[in-house]
Amino acid sequence: MRQLDINNAFLNGNLTETVYMRQPPSFEDPTKPSHVCRLHKAIYGLKQSPRAWFNKLKHFLVTHGFTACKYDISLFVHSSRGCLLYILVYVDDLILTGTHAAKIQQFITQLHAAFALKDLGNLHYFLGIQIRRTKDGETLSQEKYIHDILCRSNMTEAAPVSYTHLRAHETSLHL
Repeated sequence: MRQLDINNAFLNGNLTETVYMRQPPSFEDPTKPSHVCRLHKAIYGLKQSPRAWFNKLKHFLVTHGFTACKYDISLFVHSSRGCLLYILVYVDDLILTGTHAAKIQQFITQLHAAFALKDLGNLHYFLGIQIRRTKDGETLSQEKYIHDILCRSNMTEAAPVSYTHLRAHETSLHL
């Protein structure tokens, strides 16, 4: 499993409707201060940008032989000559896996030719889930995510409480 991050993903999207914006600060034309800009491409902060980006990526994947999964719109599958590739999309983060390492690398090269991306290597952390490889397979953990939450809320010194203790306390509160 490989982890990829698309750089400036929302800037790749093409708008399907007409969108205008005020002239950006420091780029105003002093001779035409009331003029506005018509956008042809998506930009960050625009409510249409996430959909425009997803449509651009989906079009790229479909034209490269991937099919969108019927049950999960963020999963795409490519099947050709006994080789399977899977891509899971979460905004600008992608997980790519498949049955042939060479085909995975070949597709990363094609994707990189179309979009600037960072290849983060083997999947190790995604959406708050840490992935550790063991001799028996993969182990999923949210230990780092929980630690980060405790740090942000200044609770790293808090004493742990067992789940059984919490359930007993909860029951006594409802009596």
